This record gives sequence, C-alpha cells and structure tokens, in this order.
Amino acid sequence: MKGKAQPRAWRLLPTLKMGGAAHMALDQALLEAAAEEGFPPTMRFMLWEPPTLSLGRFQPIEEIDMEACSSSGIEVVRRPTGGRSILHMDDFTYSIVIPASLQLPGNVVEAYAYLCRGIIAALSALGIEASVHHGAGDRYADAGGACFSASTQADLKHKGRKICGSAQVRQEGAVLQHGSLLLEDRSRLLFSLLSYGDERERSAALAAYQAGCITLREAGWDGKWEDIAACFRRGFEESFDVSLREEALTPREDRGWRELSGAYRSQAWLMNRRSKSLPREIPRQRGLKSVKITHNELSQEEDYK
Repeated sequence: MKGKAQPRAWRLLPTLKMGGAAHMALDQALLEAAAEEGFPPTMRFMLWEPPTLSLGRFQPIEEIDMEACSSSGIEVVRRPTGGRSILHMDDFTYSIVIPASLQLPGNVVEAYAYLCRGIIAALSALGIEASVHHGAGDRYADAGGACFSASTQADLKHKGRKICGSAQVRQEGAVLQHGSLLLEDRSRLLFSLLSYGDERERSAALAAYQAGCITLREAGWDGKWEDIAACFRRGFEESFDVSLREEALTPREDRGWRELSGAYRSQAWLMNRRSKSLPREIPRQRGLKSVKITHNELSQEEDYK
C-alpha cells in the first residue's frame, strides 16, 4: 500500500525509580550497547529514590559537602558526562542514546542543537517557549558547583534564564545525552550541599543561581510529571519523524547494567575526576558483596561463596 512512509522506530524504555548509581550505570550500559549493530535510538526518563546529587565527570569532589549530603539523606554520584552538580529532587531527567549509525553532527554544539529540537518541541507543548543558548558560555571554574549556575551552548533558555541543561559523552561514535529540567525551586537545599569558603560567598552564589535559571513552575507550567513525559515523547516523535515504541532492555543491556552498578557506587569513581575512561565492572572477589538491581531499589545480596 502506497502512501506516507511509516516513521522510523526509536525505543522508549520503562521509567525506573532508583538511586543515582543505578541510573548512571544504566546510561553507560546503553552507551556501550549502542556500538552494536541494530541498536535503536533509545530514550528514557528517570525518577530518583533517594534524592541524588549528581556531579559532572570532571568536577572536583571538594566542591561538595559530603557530610551535609549524608545528613540530608542525599546520594552522591559522579556522572559519565560533564558539567557541574544537579540536585535530582523535583526535577525531570531525560536520557537519550544515539548509535553511530544515525550520524549525528560531528561538531558537539551542532549535535546538541540537533537533539534539543525535541526538547524545544516538548516545552512548547507545555506552553513554554525556549531556545538554544548561542553565547560562548561561561567558564565553569567561575560559576561555582551548581550546574545551572553556568550557561553553555548546550543549554535551553526561557526569557533569558536557563530552563534545561544537558551534557554529552561519546564512545565509539555513539552519543549519550542526558539533561534536567527543574520543576520546583530546591536551590536553598542544593546550595546547602555545596562547599563554600564562607556564608557570604554561598549567599552570593545562590542569588546568582536564582537569577540565572528558572523552574517550570516559575515559567507558568502547573501540571504533573507524567505530563512532561508525554510531551517529551510527542516532541521527539514529531521533531524527528519517529515512533517511540515502549520496549524493555535486551539481556545484554541488562547484564551490562548490573555489572556496572557497583563501579558507580565505588569511592574510586566518585573521588577521581581525572579518570580518562568510564568506570568498569568491579571484579567479583570472595568476601565482597554483589549489587542486585531491581526496578525499585538498590539492595545487596549475600556474600559470594
């Protein structure tokens, strides 16, 4: 039957509510699987339990008050992507993995702009107009520990204020991009988790952050998290003429996810911002505990025998 060609199929994974290490391990497992033939562009949305402070891959750990995070019940994890700290609490986090076969623009800024078409369409469906920030960007060294404090060419802005921040990492031609939109203003809690020389410095950084970024609520949106997910799905389908089909992980992806979860929970990865490669599976040794991942929690199994 002739007519309009059917849209290409991309994959939408189930939304999982879990800790930061499990989320980052899954993102890396998908990035590695994207090097294989037949991997479909894959999107997923994240819910966080417990609330998590995620660091950029090369961010100094000294910018984080680990004691404050612990006393507040906040997990701390280092992302495989760059940038600065994001508090995943009342936010909307997306992740998309694109295989090399899709041939994204080789220029990083152009690749961001390409994928941000879907996010701009999603925000438009929510009644929020946004555009890619085309400035040269701020020096992260001058912007403090919070990711939304700095503007880069990967950001989307609404009325001059940052509304969505994203970051990428590439491996064997495949691209992982994930990012966050803030639903509610949790800036005071965020800045209580960051390290500053004194309270005056903290207050000044907080004021600059609040002036430079905007939450969805402040932008006039008053809906539910599920509404954002639906608009993201529609925005990407319409922007790229694709069909996002709900599918599960493959056995290979599931296995890679479980193998990497311990690495993202390790102090070696969290503390080392100078690593030139992404973390690897922690070898199983007698007396060490394995990590069991479920769709709802991180738990530990019995010792290996």
